[in-house]
Amino acid sequence: MDDTSRTTAPAGRTAPPWLPPGVPGHVRAGRTVAVVGACGGAGTSTLAAGLAHGLRRAGEGGVLVDLDAPGAGVDVLLGVEDEPGARWPELADARGDVDGAGLVAALPRWRSVPVLSAARSHGEPPDDAVAVDVCTGLLRAGESVVLDLPRPQAWTPAARFLVAAADAVLLVVPCTVPAVAGAVAAVPRLGAAWAGTCWVVARGPAAGRVDPAAIESALGLPVVAEARWDRRLADAVGRGEGPPVGRRTPLGRAAADLVPALVSARGTVHVPARETSRAPARDAAWAPTAVAS
Repeated sequence: MDDTSRTTAPAGRTAPPWLPPGVPGHVRAGRTVAVVGACGGAGTSTLAAGLAHGLRRAGEGGVLVDLDAPGAGVDVLLGVEDEPGARWPELADARGDVDGAGLVAALPRWRSVPVLSAARSHGEPPDDAVAVDVCTGLLRAGESVVLDLPRPQAWTPAARFLVAAADAVLLVVPCTVPAVAGAVAAVPRLGAAWAGTCWVVARGPAAGRVDPAAIESALGLPVVAEARWDRRLADAVGRGEGPPVGRRTPLGRAAADLVPALVSARGTVHVPARETSRAPARDAAWAPTAVAS
């Protein structure tokens, strides 16, 4: 396989731990997409759910992973909170080589999307080592992982590690002045965690003069899609259906814009040999190995 068919992590990126310990070389695995909001109420979870659904609709694996804890749990937004299946609290002992395919089978589903959610009865985020090992297992199983993340100041070490190894980072920015201000504050934190160029998804329209072009100008980042507000969203969530994701819905169209770019960017990741792919417990000193260019 020549070098044009692989993606090598740029300088400053963290080596993705998707290979078993001590096994160098090339591996085809799922992609990691981190979705972050510029402010509260940006619609981050809604977009992450729509993107995971779009990946599966396109024939790609896609698992929605909720790391925005403490919180109600993304399963509530999707209307599957009463569906049986594993949530983060049930995975407290999931360490080491996690069976990704078995885990996917054990998760509740929203439409076709396996969902790994926080639980309302357990307010703590998952242990850092568990979060990394679980996501590693999903990726090794060929599933793409869509991370529903809080704003950067609330990231755990595991969230920072997973963002550093991500294939794409999406910043969701509503078309309002406060949201753009929040995005301006978030961009340096994102840049410190991830060496690539963040993609911006604009949420609009909104009252005022902020539009996608203004967001691009303020942030110096590309707006790659616009997810327009859907007046049917609140009613659909209230009925327990989750966000509307039909091909003609605003969310469905935004996912259709994003998925081809993610799929075309997919490559075989070259991973150097590592002594271990496991993250230590959250209270231990943890400095992920950086990849030299």
